[in-house]
Amino acid sequence: HPLKSLLQLQLASDSSSVLHLSSVLSTLSEDILSPSPHLQKWTSRVTALIHSKDAGARWAGICIAYRTSSLSKSTMTEFAQSWAGLALSILTKPEPLPLLKASIRYLRHVLSAATDVPELQRQLATPTVPKFSQALVSIVERAADYELKALATDTLKDMVVLYPSLNRALSSSITNVCHQILNGSAPQHTNKLLLHKAASLYAVLHYTGGKVGAANLWKKSVDETLQCLWTASMGLRTTFPGKALNNPSPSNGLTCDDPVLAVALNLDRLQCCATALCSLLRTTVQRPVHVPIGRIMEFCLFLLACTAEEEKEGHVDATVRALELAIVPELQSSACDLLLTARSSVQHRLTPYVSRLVVMITYHLEQNPLPCRRCSLLQCIQALLSNSFPISGELSSTRLVKGVMLSLMPLLSTQSDAHTGEMSSGQSKKGRKRRRDYEGDEVFRLSKDVICSSIAEGKVILCALDALQVAMRGPELQSAIRSLACRVMLSLSLSLTAMSRSSLSQDVHLHSLVLAKVNGMCLELARGTTSAMSRSLGLVLRSTTMQIKLQLQQEADLLLHPRGPPLVRPLPHVEALSLFRAEENNEELAARRSLALATTYDA
Repeated sequence: HPLKSLLQLQLASDSSSVLHLSSVLSTLSEDILSPSPHLQKWTSRVTALIHSKDAGARWAGICIAYRTSSLSKSTMTEFAQSWAGLALSILTKPEPLPLLKASIRYLRHVLSAATDVPELQRQLATPTVPKFSQALVSIVERAADYELKALATDTLKDMVVLYPSLNRALSSSITNVCHQILNGSAPQHTNKLLLHKAASLYAVLHYTGGKVGAANLWKKSVDETLQCLWTASMGLRTTFPGKALNNPSPSNGLTCDDPVLAVALNLDRLQCCATALCSLLRTTVQRPVHVPIGRIMEFCLFLLACTAEEEKEGHVDATVRALELAIVPELQSSACDLLLTARSSVQHRLTPYVSRLVVMITYHLEQNPLPCRRCSLLQCIQALLSNSFPISGELSSTRLVKGVMLSLMPLLSTQSDAHTGEMSSGQSKKGRKRRRDYEGDEVFRLSKDVICSSIAEGKVILCALDALQVAMRGPELQSAIRSLACRVMLSLSLSLTAMSRSSLSQDVHLHSLVLAKVNGMCLELARGTTSAMSRSLGLVLRSTTMQIKLQLQQEADLLLHPRGPPLVRPLPHVEALSLFRAEENNEELAARRSLALATTYDA
């Protein structure tokens, strides 16, 4: 029997158990752990390993007990009470990190599996869960290893969700632990893994209030988090005038003797509280709750309105001023994270605030931010417009489309490129003689120009295409800008097919993704009426080769059944697209020059 062989060879001694632990765990299976005469000897050996004086043997015993319990539920039910007691005693002692992690994982597995066994839940879960939760709280407070603290926090969240009534007495201590982590730290920032685990734990603490009190506890947590966000944000704007703040009860920020550390502490606390608020918006509540959308949007608008132009009158510390100017992009990133989470939680209820948000985001797009910041802004645009009515106002729609098109400019030639080509073609004959290019010389060139040199730049292209697709559906877009956007998309569709994959990005899959999005947008722009569809037959057939079967069937149905009802969207006809330079009007020419776009005739 395999168990007999394992007991006689691999588990013969404590040292061999540690040495051959990986092979033992890989050998175990459900068939091997079926009822047999060797199963009793196996469980006795596992118990002996957990009782061993050697820490390595105890770690091996806990790991084998975890594997045995996961493969055989009958064995887990029979020995869970004794093994869980031994694992719980390990957590109360200063043991090595691997042993503590293994004990936490074993107890979490056993207590999670005990929910569907009433006898096991009565005999094991009821007396063990409060002690286990108290031990986890102590580990989070005293441990120095971030991975151990993150594991304990994540396990504590599972215990609160599975056994809310048993953890009701510990709710105050668990809340204090979450506040210690979410309050931020300086000069070192809060560990990201621990931050997300603590935010997830903080978002499920309302379960301890039961069905009646859970809604009130959730609302209280949201109010406290919003107040902390306002407090931290005011501590980051000490050198700026406070006239933009409409919060009824602003605070002066966190107290810290060193102003440099105060800025770092407020920034970290702002990011921690923003993560906590996102977790609170994503969590589930058993009864309907009132989400303070107005207060959340007010804070997001305040963060998006933060710029580096204004300065408070009077004496201003130059060091603090420089630090607060440097963290302005971080405020915009926090606002984008909150907007994305709020959009997925409340969806179309953000419609009254979409117009103001789009105007502010468009302004930040026009300032040429870094690729990571630009990607967050574009994602917000796509998320806001896809779940609300189109924005009203011709100026706002036009600025938005132009701001999004700026992110696609690296894929096209600009006026500077055309000027460079003109200068190179206008070189003197003597200069051309001195330049000697040998045949096959490009093989030995080590440097190659790549349009998207980083992952963030490639992501910006994809996000810009998604944002432009929803922005072009606005009914109040200027005809010149609409025509220019159509020309840009058609130019991209033609140029990407002649572009090599490696010249776009080091990731060769990016080229196919961009080309599929561009062809899909060209198809949507050309699909205005039946006549427009018939004139774009070549574009339709080429774009549908990259789509799935269902989408291909839908496009074919539009071609074969022209008597279907026309689309309501105000899409332009093919005749309205200025595909030639002679058809370009003055407005479109001015818009193209403002984006630094060039044609082949400009050279």
